[in-house]
Amino acid sequence: MRFFEFLQNDRDKELFKNNREAVSRFLASVMRAVTFILCALMGVMSFVSFKFGNTKAYKIVYLTFFILSALLFIFFYIFKNFSEKYSLFFVYLSFVLYLGFAISANYSADRPQEYVSAVCAIFIIPVLILDKSWRVNFFVALPVALSVILSYKLKDATFFRADVINLFVYTFAGIVIGRSVRKNRLKGFEAERVLTLERNTDALTKLSNRRKLFEYLRRGIDSPEARPNGMFMMDIDHFKQYNDHYGHRAGDICLSAIGSCFEDFGQKNGLKFFRYGGEEFCALCWTKNQLELAEAAERLLQTVRDLQISFPIEENPSGVVTISLGYASFDWSAQEYDFEGMIKSSDAALYSAKSHGRNCARGWGRNV
Repeated sequence: MRFFEFLQNDRDKELFKNNREAVSRFLASVMRAVTFILCALMGVMSFVSFKFGNTKAYKIVYLTFFILSALLFIFFYIFKNFSEKYSLFFVYLSFVLYLGFAISANYSADRPQEYVSAVCAIFIIPVLILDKSWRVNFFVALPVALSVILSYKLKDATFFRADVINLFVYTFAGIVIGRSVRKNRLKGFEAERVLTLERNTDALTKLSNRRKLFEYLRRGIDSPEARPNGMFMMDIDHFKQYNDHYGHRAGDICLSAIGSCFEDFGQKNGLKFFRYGGEEFCALCWTKNQLELAEAAERLLQTVRDLQISFPIEENPSGVVTISLGYASFDWSAQEYDFEGMIKSSDAALYSAKSHGRNCARGWGRNV
């Protein structure tokens, strides 16, 4: 593999990992475009070959690849989600189909001729496929080697020399240009990802912000499986006094610690946390019933106490930073989806927790 190190770009490994969804969407668009062009091209060529009496071999090649590309296009249309999930595999498959046509058509002619469509494919494959460089280059190297062997075996010296020169020139150009194009595409995806992350992430706590919360909630309007069935609303107890007592810098450190605590708790307990605003936070869950939600709420209260962030003031008998928490659960199969109602119910439960002395949890509609 060291032989191909100059063709590889291992530094892009992290970019591929961070932008997996964007890469998959791009590959799916390439896959659809390639199969559509293949289907249209083979259809036109099949019509022309039958209309103007091309050789039988040409007719068979054009018709065979028209049928194959049409079947592949129909498959992508019917099994859209499946094909998009494995878009990289199907992109390679689409180009294998085109390369098969290019080589077959070249040897179906009445007389030997130089590679044309095969050379075009060799050039555009590394430009269009967004994958690790070594894998793209290896994929390109195989048809180049096959084409050279076939040309050597089946063509005279003049065509063989022309094929070798054309194939290697366009292969080198495709690899160099393709590497640059892939790098720029990945950088573009990464810039968009970082911008989106910054737009949707609270800079202090590193939790998703209020904008992202409402994006999650709005998904449930059109997608029932995306509807959360539980919500937490939380407030840091006496946080204004904490800021006044220790200063805003200490307040920021406290918020950051609480944010890290929530993120870790959410990963372990199936909850997605958001900073709602100021010292108020929110969390969503999709898999917990009312009892499980109540148990998770109590665990979260204790987890925040265990941070042992000192806060010894008269209004705070615990001596450490605590939170008040309101929670609500919903059954959307029995009621109309209303995310604004979710927020109001959870907020009412939070108000109940505050009115019962803070440092406790209360469920909507229940005095627990």
